[in-house]
Amino acid sequence: MRLKALSAFLSGIYYGWRVVGVVTAVRIIGGGLHQYGFTVFFLPVSRDLGLSRAATSLAFSLARAEGAIEGPVVGYLVDRFGPRPIIATAALFAGVGYILLSWVNSYPSFLVVYLGVISLAFTAGFVHSPMVVANTWFIRQRARAMTLISAAVPIGGALITPLLAVAVDAWGWRWAAFCGGSIFLLIAVPLSLLVLK
Repeated sequence: MRLKALSAFLSGIYYGWRVVGVVTAVRIIGGGLHQYGFTVFFLPVSRDLGLSRAATSLAFSLARAEGAIEGPVVGYLVDRFGPRPIIATAALFAGVGYILLSWVNSYPSFLVVYLGVISLAFTAGFVHSPMVVANTWFIRQRARAMTLISAAVPIGGALITPLLAVAVDAWGWRWAAFCGGSIFLLIAVPLSLLVLK
């Protein structure tokens, strides 16, 4: 009975809001595990790989620069294929990237995984593509939809990053990275595939 009531309630909501809800959920995961979450990994990764703080910081700085350069390419791909495959593929790559990150044992392998897989995926699927969803599904309430999507990353930082910090303290950064990758694969990928149209 409750499932029928829930189904009836959801069917009465404009589909665009459901899509925005899914994109927001995906960005909460990305924001908590990557955007804010990597501050949790910074010191443990530096210590474990024997890196200076400058070397670790360089990777994060290059990731931000990479995001700026990547923007026009992602824009072209989203225009051509739509946001759904970009977001789903990015969630897949982010998940695989974090699992690979849990196995890195050198600075070069860290750079390849972080810059070549995780950062590329995050920028493509969690930064640029979600705003296309708001622009595609909304005209009158576009600003509200974009605000909700934009708020997702700091919400993820507030909700997920503290849990990530607890996981790093309890089990170590490698296990926490593996769990983060699994969350991308088990939650973000199915959400992207099943609901976004």
